[in-house]
Amino acid sequence: MVRELLTMELDEEKIELLGEEGLIPPLLEMASANIESKEVSLHALVKLSTFHHNKRIFASLGGTTLILKLMFSSHMLAVVVPKCTEILANLSSNGDGIKYMVDQNGAHLELEPVITGLLSFQHNLNSLDVVRKPALRALLGICRAENGLVKSAVLSASGVSVILALLDDSNQEIRELAINLLFLFSQHEPEGVVEYLMKPRRLEALVGFLENSDKGDVQMAAAGLLANLPKSETLLTEKLIELGGLKAIVEIVRSGTIEAKENALSALFRFTDPTNLESQRITVELGVHPLLTSLLRVDSVTASARAAALLGDLSMRTHELSVVHPKKPRCLCFHFTRKRLSVCAAHGGECSVGATFCLLEAEGALDRLVGLLEKKVDATAYEAIQTLSTLVREDSPQRGAHVLHENGAVGPTIEVLRWGSESLKGEALSLLEKVFTRDMVELYGSTARLPLMQLTGGSFFEDGHLQRKAAKVLLLIERYSRSSSTYSVTGLNNSF
Repeated sequence: MVRELLTMELDEEKIELLGEEGLIPPLLEMASANIESKEVSLHALVKLSTFHHNKRIFASLGGTTLILKLMFSSHMLAVVVPKCTEILANLSSNGDGIKYMVDQNGAHLELEPVITGLLSFQHNLNSLDVVRKPALRALLGICRAENGLVKSAVLSASGVSVILALLDDSNQEIRELAINLLFLFSQHEPEGVVEYLMKPRRLEALVGFLENSDKGDVQMAAAGLLANLPKSETLLTEKLIELGGLKAIVEIVRSGTIEAKENALSALFRFTDPTNLESQRITVELGVHPLLTSLLRVDSVTASARAAALLGDLSMRTHELSVVHPKKPRCLCFHFTRKRLSVCAAHGGECSVGATFCLLEAEGALDRLVGLLEKKVDATAYEAIQTLSTLVREDSPQRGAHVLHENGAVGPTIEVLRWGSESLKGEALSLLEKVFTRDMVELYGSTARLPLMQLTGGSFFEDGHLQRKAAKVLLLIERYSRSSSTYSVTGLNNSF
């Protein structure tokens, strides 16, 4: 009967129905019998184990324990092990991870030996692709579900070195599975990955994964792998630019899946490092400003927050790149007026996106950053405030403060003091401390006083870090308020 079922063309509904009607228990009994019965039953279980309901039945009957025992028994023939690895891959697929890695009592199995065993298939020269591919799929499904198992695979089973070697494999699917696993593993051992990638032709292969627009998951993994590698590896950054890796990352930001975009944005940070002006310039020339600006309005909080942070990285160098024009004689009125019109309101020089990476010149960027504050989402508001802060110079805050006022950023920043997390409120206070010149205090002092008083508890001498920062801003308001009063009441101070 089982052989007949294997030859029948059954749709998904009928295959799932077979599990509900009790076919799984006899198949498990057959899997414990002679080799011929094993082969037939395991073939059928491969089909049945693709459905959630059948997975639950299978695991509750001790099927997972049996499959693992068969898979790692050294005397099992090659016809049995491939089917066992396929079943294990099915059990961990579709986000199920370790859900069905249980015994018949529902207790979770010890998975570290399973990880070690699955990795052993990859460096065993006698393992065939029909074993290695499903073993990798199972390993990926399990590791995606449990970060602790990733750490175990990396530290206890030398997983990075095993999987790195697979990037040179002749089988495309194995290479793609390897890059997905390396993305996970690189969170724990990035140094070994860098050393490997710097060898001949390895980095070209990684760039190839980045350029593979037909495989969104592969692009996501390759970009995520790069994001996990130390940014201090400047030679890696230079080689990626040279080989077209940066261009491929920008293209993912432009047209990749949202998951791939999130990882690509994270990878971009190594190219927007404020200490590397040349890398920043190359990145800007690839047109990242409009891409980052558009991502400030997407539904993904991760993408919006990273886009805001990247704009901030680029904006950090604008003040020094902006060319300040010397003052012209008054008689050159027309020429002087024309130059005045080209002076950047925030930076006091001649700005553009391409030359100075100016945030004000990036169309819509400032409005959308303010919009992130108004959405009241902690992660995006935090990055928005840090980026807005790059417009205000501590030694000369008037220009930047005026720009933030004109673009409606000061009010939402004050409002953060009412709803934000402690770290976000801290960033808001740091910005307000820079922004609150005498003019800004006249405009916003009364609005800010109440939330600041609430943070300090009404005292200027609170011990907490946040309270001290709030007290400092409150003292600025009080000082400038008193200072303003002295202008209207002559000799007030002398009366004391």
